[in-house]
Amino acid sequence: MVAALAALAVLAIAGCDGGPPRVKPWRHAPDPVAIADAVPRSAALVQQEDDLAIRSRRGHTLRVHVDAEPRSLHPLLGPSQWTRRIVTHTVFETLVRYLPPEGGAGAGPGRYVPGLARSWRIQGGGTELILELDPDARFHDGRALSSLDVQFTLDTIRDPGKRVDHLRAALASVTAVELVTQKSLRIRLARPDGWVLRALAEIPILSWATYKDDLTGGGKLVGTGPYRVVSQPGGVVHLTRLASWRGPLPAIADLELVYQPDAAAALMAAKRGELDLVPALIPAHWPEQASAPGLAASFTALELRPPSFRYLLFAAHLPPTDDPRVRRALSLLVDRTRLAQEVGDGLTRPIAGPIWPGGPGAGPAPPPPALDPAAAGRLLDEAGWRDSDGDGVREKDGQRLRLDVLVLEQEDGKPHPEQQRVLDGLRRAGLGLEVRVGTRAVLQNRLRDGEFHLAFLEWHGAVDSDLTPLVGTGGAHNYGRFSSRRVDRALADLRAVWEPASRGPLMGELAAALADEAPLAGLVALAPQGLLHRRVTGAVVWDGWIDLRALALDPAR
Repeated sequence: MVAALAALAVLAIAGCDGGPPRVKPWRHAPDPVAIADAVPRSAALVQQEDDLAIRSRRGHTLRVHVDAEPRSLHPLLGPSQWTRRIVTHTVFETLVRYLPPEGGAGAGPGRYVPGLARSWRIQGGGTELILELDPDARFHDGRALSSLDVQFTLDTIRDPGKRVDHLRAALASVTAVELVTQKSLRIRLARPDGWVLRALAEIPILSWATYKDDLTGGGKLVGTGPYRVVSQPGGVVHLTRLASWRGPLPAIADLELVYQPDAAAALMAAKRGELDLVPALIPAHWPEQASAPGLAASFTALELRPPSFRYLLFAAHLPPTDDPRVRRALSLLVDRTRLAQEVGDGLTRPIAGPIWPGGPGAGPAPPPPALDPAAAGRLLDEAGWRDSDGDGVREKDGQRLRLDVLVLEQEDGKPHPEQQRVLDGLRRAGLGLEVRVGTRAVLQNRLRDGEFHLAFLEWHGAVDSDLTPLVGTGGAHNYGRFSSRRVDRALADLRAVWEPASRGPLMGELAAALADEAPLAGLVALAPQGLLHRRVTGAVVWDGWIDLRALALDPAR
């Protein structure tokens, strides 16, 4: 989302979703005294009592399925995707909020609205950002928000010793955070950088008094949001609405985030009426699950469309992939439509690259390149790579065309089916491939050292981000060492823009430059399918999630 929203732009080797889910509760071990005093009861009776307790709260409680255990609920210290979903904008707030455009998530870039900052202005030729804080904002312990809290949070992120690595790059242009008054501050920039404002929409503000001596806060979760965490028993995070919150109160009084690693068990809970939101169905059984008896009548389909995609990265510093004609040819050998339909089971969409409405680069989506082996062959011929002896392998100056390909190790020791389809297409075009399968750590080292020609990767970022880390010269995740004056110029033009609505045409120029120079080949964007209970209203998908505090419950359903 942001200039280097390497902050939120997390790079992962494609096909790796982490190890097996942990099944223990998030924090609390059973009380041995309670265990000793407990009277044995049947499992059926316990389940029945739990079901009754859950249903007694349903009128005022939204229950969400959590399929991966957060490491913690601290908003800055290595937060997982679920940590951010649970506490950002509910428990902790940002200075600025980045909402979808008025016409909906597909209508273009988003829009900024006040958060903890009630107003802001740009001055000093774009090198100063002045923020005026909401005078009514208070932390959950009753202390008023001040500019000191904002300075503390931003300086904590900027300090490499604090290891808030996922956000620090987004503030790389910031040279100082200065207090002006108790309710206003100045952020000085080394250069005009509109992505800093986008970054402020992703940074939860911490209380200086709570976290100054120990960034963990001793486990406390003290924010300024309309909800606070009241309990976390047995893998259920319970948030309750604060009657004293300064703004219009959310319609739903209680939120329960329920950790259940077994997707089938989560579906059964949904059928019993115990869950309102199941973000992702089991891929192998979609869409049958959504139309199953007991679900279709109560739930509607939900597609989160996160700004995440899988792609083929080219090493632009090594022959033959240092030639853009070769890179474009390789991209034309990928049948993205079949990848999405036959391998992705409808849970992915074909893409050209990182730019689409609601994508990491928010702009008009260029059409995905169609499979065209003939055009690819012409480009390879033009680059000097021909099959002159008819043995099915292309050569140039006596050297056979061979490419080292990095693939993440799967449980069965084979490439992911999606990757295998791509490799088969490359081989059919006369390319020799040396497929190197390894662990994530091994492949990360090879990427860092530039020891590859092709690599299958996956990008997880934020909507409407600065793409400099991915494709800019020297970008933190530009492992292919690609460098282009045209691309860098387009990135610089985007950086100079402060209003998202003005980035559309510039994003189009960046998309055109990437299509011509092909530092990477987009494969598919992720399109997970979930379920949302029909009683839930006000859901708008944006940035791969739903604003929980904007939801309401229809008592008629």
